[in-house]
Amino acid sequence: MASSPVGSPDPPAAAAIPGAPTFLAVAAPYATAFFSSMCIMTVELVAGRLIARHVGSSIYTWTSVIGVVLAGIAIGNWIGGRLADRHKATNALGALFMLASIACLATPGINKLVGNWAYLWKQEWPVRIFAHVFLVFFVPSTILGCIGPLAAKMALDLGRQVGRTVGTVYAWGAVGSIVGTFLTGFLLISRLGTMAVLVSVALALAVVALLFGVRSLFPYLWAGAVFGLVASTMGPWAWAKAFGNRLGIVNQASSSVLMIEESQYSYIQVEEEEDPPSTRAMSLDHLVHAYVVMDNPDDLQYDYEDLYAAITKTASRDRKQISSLFLGGGGFVFPRYILSKYPGSHVEVAEIDPAVTRAAKRAFGLAADSSMKIYDLDARNHIDDLIARKRRGEATPAFDFVYGDAFNHYAVPFHLTTLEFVQKLDELMSPTGAYMQNILDIYEHGRFLGAVVNTVKKVFPYVYCYSTVDGKPSVGNNRRDTFVVVGSKVPLTTTDLGESVSGFSFRPEHFEELRQRSRNIVLTDDFAPVEQLLEPVIRLADKEG
Repeated sequence: MASSPVGSPDPPAAAAIPGAPTFLAVAAPYATAFFSSMCIMTVELVAGRLIARHVGSSIYTWTSVIGVVLAGIAIGNWIGGRLADRHKATNALGALFMLASIACLATPGINKLVGNWAYLWKQEWPVRIFAHVFLVFFVPSTILGCIGPLAAKMALDLGRQVGRTVGTVYAWGAVGSIVGTFLTGFLLISRLGTMAVLVSVALALAVVALLFGVRSLFPYLWAGAVFGLVASTMGPWAWAKAFGNRLGIVNQASSSVLMIEESQYSYIQVEEEEDPPSTRAMSLDHLVHAYVVMDNPDDLQYDYEDLYAAITKTASRDRKQISSLFLGGGGFVFPRYILSKYPGSHVEVAEIDPAVTRAAKRAFGLAADSSMKIYDLDARNHIDDLIARKRRGEATPAFDFVYGDAFNHYAVPFHLTTLEFVQKLDELMSPTGAYMQNILDIYEHGRFLGAVVNTVKKVFPYVYCYSTVDGKPSVGNNRRDTFVVVGSKVPLTTTDLGESVSGFSFRPEHFEELRQRSRNIVLTDDFAPVEQLLEPVIRLADKEG
């Protein structure tokens, strides 16, 4: 047999050869790689949102999601390669797409079961998060990971050049991942919600399974079952809603729930509370972030808000109007309180989630024409914008008070805790300005609280700390407490907070204990391990929950 001379051109393209495969046959493997990779990334993003309702959203959450999904893809690739050597690619793909559809449709129910599994509540916090993600999302990721090698085998069976063919399959898979990431993160979750997105993926996978398994009865049966199941659970009938709720596909809200909305940032729910009467609560994911007494919005329900009010009253030195900035809006309870107690004051609120602002207007009575200025963006972005305006010589407010209220014990935006951020706040504050930040920690551990105090001390000459418990910080019972850290440019006389306010002002020995417990850590943009510092608090909250 004569061999081709060195340097001879490649054989003509397959399309130019009589009997060459059709365009559809050539495109099918690449479309398969694109679609399966898009579904994998959709499932990955949905995973973070689904488990947030049980374990919050933190670096542990996303580390577990990314790691588990990548592990599933790796093992799926290994299995898929062996399936490609033993079976016809199109037959195997029909079965895999059907299995992937089943796994995705079962995910909400499994997530609900795992989230309520008491055994996991006893585990260490990072272990619980990893186990939860693994039990719910490893199987779907593995099945979807099997598809790539079979798509490559299907392309190679067409007799095209090996390197170019495999590279093109990988490229289309990567493009699918990119499309799935942006489409899900920027559009689908906020428009449809995580459950609807996951159900839609299951439906799409069922349709593709039908295309590959056109000669088999099972894909037809499964596709029909999926459409029937979704149609019944989405129906208006009470039994359908109850059935969908048991499967985890439909969230059956109680009569006390006033609104539910899912945004790019969280799952928002507002519901009526019985005590005190006319109270409404706003939950983000599964944690309550705000209470509003509709008959009396000035009735503050959180002890730290009472502390904020008492410190503001003392530090304002009887001024009738103040300039204030809020880092986080939530239910907009305290910004409204400031406008009520200090009419005509300048109030700015940086709330990252526009859906939270809408919820406060729809369900909490926040007036659409309120004089407060609301900026729907990250608090640090708003601070950067203000500093840029100030340095350009534009008029910017000098804030008398800055109130931090963007934290919870499951997820702390670390970039709002650092030395660099506090320095930026200082640049925007008046000569007598004060910065207040509420923090949840356990005094006996005190690592995060101590780190925040250490950081604030690097910027403000006068630093104070209060617990919401009278008498002294909680000792001996591992009790969680809400603390308020205050950094001020001038001395504050806040020892007497008033008889109606619960709280204890830290003394020098308490600050020294916090410094030692935190190992004198100062939080910076390059080093802010907030989840690790708060791990004892989260573990305790989880066991109590």
